[in-house]
Amino acid sequence: MRMLGKILMAIRDSGFEISAMQMFNMDRANVEEFYEVYKGVVSEYNEMVTEIYSGPCVALEILQTNPAKTFRELCGPADPEIARHLRPGTLRAVFGKSKIQNAVHCTDLPEDGLLEVQYFFKILDN
Repeated sequence: MRMLGKILMAIRDSGFEISAMQMFNMDRANVEEFYEVYKGVVSEYNEMVTEIYSGPCVALEILQTNPAKTFRELCGPADPEIARHLRPGTLRAVFGKSKIQNAVHCTDLPEDGLLEVQYFFKILDN
C-alpha cells in the first residue's frame, strides 16, 4: 500500500483515467474465484492467491484516453525482473518486487477487462 499513490500518479501521467476505485479485503474463496483462469496454468497460482487475500487490494476501472498505449503495455511483463530489462519504464519494472508482488494486476485479454471490473464493482461490492 505504500506505493499506491505513486502508482495512481504514474497511471494518470501515462494518459489513463481512473474512473472508479475501491479498496477490498478479499477472502480466499473470492481470490480463488477471481484467479480461477490461472489455476493449473501458472505455477505460482497458490502464491498469487495468498498474496491477494493477505491484505487490502485496490481495484481500479481504467479508461484509456491515450489510444497509442494500452494499459497492459503500461503494466509490462508479469515478472518485474524481466520488466526491468525489457521494459524499464513500466509499472511492474518500477514498483514490482517479485513475480508474486509485481505491483499491479491487469487482464491479459482486452475482452476480460469489463468482466473483471464487473466482478469487483458489481459482485464483490454487494
